[in-house]
Amino acid sequence: MSTPIPPKGPAARRWCADLAMGARFAVTGGREGWIRTALTALGVGLGVAVLLLAAALPNALNAAMDRQWARAAVPAVEGTGPSDHSLLTASLNSAYREVPLRGRVVQPEGPHAPVPPGLSRLPGPGELAVSPALADLLSSPDGALLKGRFPHLRITAEIGAAGLTHPGELLFYQGSDALRRSVGGVERITAFGDRGAPFRTSPLVALAISVGCVALLAPVAVFIATAVRFGGERRDRRLAALRLVGADRLTTRRIAAGEALAGALLGLFTGTALFLALRIPLASLSVFNFGVFPSDVVPDTALGALVALAVPLGSVGVTLFTMRRVTVEPLGVTRAAPPLRRRLWWRTLLPAAGVALLLPSAIGGLRSGDAANARLILGTSLLLLGVAALLPWLLEVAVARLGRVGHGGQSWQLAVRRLQLSSTAASRSVSGITVAVAGAIAVQLLLTSIWSDGPEQPRSATAGTEVSTRDGAVPAARVPEMRARLRATEGVLDARTLLTGYADTARHQQAMAHGSSAEDFDPEPYALIVADCPTLRRTAHLTTCSDGDVFLTDDPEAAHRTPHPGERLALDPVGSRADHRAPATWTVPTTARRATVADTGLSPGLTTPGLLATPKALDPNLLRRPGISVLLRLDPARPDAVDHVRNTAARIDIRADVVTYTTDTGNEAVDLTRRGLTAGAAAVLLLIGSGLLITTVDQLRERARLLSALDALGTPRALLGRSVLWQTAVPVALGLTLAITCGLALGALLVHTAGRPLHPDWWAILTITGTAAAVILGVTALSLPLLWRLMRPDGLRTE
Repeated sequence: MSTPIPPKGPAARRWCADLAMGARFAVTGGREGWIRTALTALGVGLGVAVLLLAAALPNALNAAMDRQWARAAVPAVEGTGPSDHSLLTASLNSAYREVPLRGRVVQPEGPHAPVPPGLSRLPGPGELAVSPALADLLSSPDGALLKGRFPHLRITAEIGAAGLTHPGELLFYQGSDALRRSVGGVERITAFGDRGAPFRTSPLVALAISVGCVALLAPVAVFIATAVRFGGERRDRRLAALRLVGADRLTTRRIAAGEALAGALLGLFTGTALFLALRIPLASLSVFNFGVFPSDVVPDTALGALVALAVPLGSVGVTLFTMRRVTVEPLGVTRAAPPLRRRLWWRTLLPAAGVALLLPSAIGGLRSGDAANARLILGTSLLLLGVAALLPWLLEVAVARLGRVGHGGQSWQLAVRRLQLSSTAASRSVSGITVAVAGAIAVQLLLTSIWSDGPEQPRSATAGTEVSTRDGAVPAARVPEMRARLRATEGVLDARTLLTGYADTARHQQAMAHGSSAEDFDPEPYALIVADCPTLRRTAHLTTCSDGDVFLTDDPEAAHRTPHPGERLALDPVGSRADHRAPATWTVPTTARRATVADTGLSPGLTTPGLLATPKALDPNLLRRPGISVLLRLDPARPDAVDHVRNTAARIDIRADVVTYTTDTGNEAVDLTRRGLTAGAAAVLLLIGSGLLITTVDQLRERARLLSALDALGTPRALLGRSVLWQTAVPVALGLTLAITCGLALGALLVHTAGRPLHPDWWAILTITGTAAAVILGVTALSLPLLWRLMRPDGLRTE
């Protein structure tokens, strides 16, 4: 005999009925109720929008990677020749005014050659297919200079979204009929859509990403928890009225939770609307040359569901937790703060648990895997949330001591007394800023230490630009012409040329020709540079030099083979075989001298140990397929000079590379990290500041009658304005002190976990704390108009 399922008990029905009654109070409480609910919805909505954007980040990254892989070339099988399904292509990566410009030259070898995504057909010779952003740039006045890079080409197609990583990408495909497979940089492919090897992050990168996400989202979670408690004092008086008509204490708590639930649900819808509205503007943004399509900004299903459940459930939990210290009686509300002091022991459990989770990695080193990442995320989260838990206790102790001192002006005394009566609301309003600053400092310490191997050292390089071709794209006989055209380019002050190649021992080449070369006798070739003396001095430390000299360069920090004086060398053996010629031979003069390479910031190929020769000692025409490098000095007063150089280089050889060197000191990655961290921390602080403004406005509205009474008694408005400033500044000052201390401690622990030396950036820390202080002043200034409006005697009128 089956047992019937019992119906739900009365407890569940009471919960639902009480929550529903609280929700009705939130939306039917008249003008005051609607204002309070709107403030809660706005605060929660801002936090939900940020959480949904974070939840959409995985999908946006995956979509960008999928588009990137979809246009990746699939090379033909080694040794296969042209076919109906093959395509010759060469990658062209450049820039225009420091914005990356990527492209490919394509030449079909058959009627069924692969077509890249986003196009319906391949462009023919003289044709160009461009992305919408590049088409707009070329048709605008800002792109007039860029048109010179595509002479005699006509745009015949636009690349669709399927072939772009983001809407603002500058991408093109150029048709050609002059590509040769034997030339370096040209490859034969059979398809587009090579996914390659799976991407795996290193433990250090995983640590940085995990800590960064926690530092961003932890203050947002604290901010949402604060927003659901807006209007707490008026809510408490209404709950006292419910007690007067017969409601018990548990019922009043559930009704309060229902009211918070209504605000959270409205905030969830508000945040969703903000998220949808922000997707379109995001398409026009590009951060570090990365952007997204609006259609890709879709929250992950699991993460979106987690946000949708966590926000309303968290609002109920936070309300019930905060009501534990409130006794609602029929004649009023009694808060159990004094004489019950806040307990410290359980607040220290959160950071202690976080340290316990991070200690295994700090002692045993970083490890990869989901379990290790989860432990890092959870430990960091507990440490940051421990900052928010410690702040109320610290503020209560500090305010109690300030109240006993009794010094200060009237505005100070009013502020301290108000903080004594409502320290919970004050600490709750600034806890988000505290967590945000602590997280930003910890991330800054971690990333700066990861990407900085030591104190910054100035580079010895001078500013310059290098134009290079390879594999004989420009023969040695045309080098003077190439140099002259680049020297005549607008904005170029000086141009010097180097010819690069490599040589092998004639003995080894002879052994290879007879097929007797053993596998264990396969020496590395010698790097070879031919240039005049002033140019050679930029690659090595030379005491004296004249035309006809030869130098054998060494690197004291690395082991490299160098030829010996009198040794016979075979010049450019691979290029010679490709041209079906015997390699030219040359003997190292017995007068060759030793020298050491110079670290002048040039490309690695120009500062490799090997052989340096002047043109009189080694005829450049003996190199069958030399690489050509032209070192340029540009006019610093002409910012577009480098783009003029790129245009000239493209007309000389479409595959010419243009590289710019700067005299900046330090590590560029560290500088980008500092700027990114400062911008991210400022954005989070502005979000928290908006919540702090809403809290301040809500508290001023709660005290409208008190402010009116003070105005009726003749209290100066300036005095109350300073009082509001002190009420905001004292909690934030304590919070920032706690945040800096805990942030440095957490950052030091994470840096030790990463096994790197500690390099704090005090200027960045000062910037973050200064931004937080500016937020305080801004909140105070924006709240003053409401303060003046509330300080009117007619506010005492009661109907």
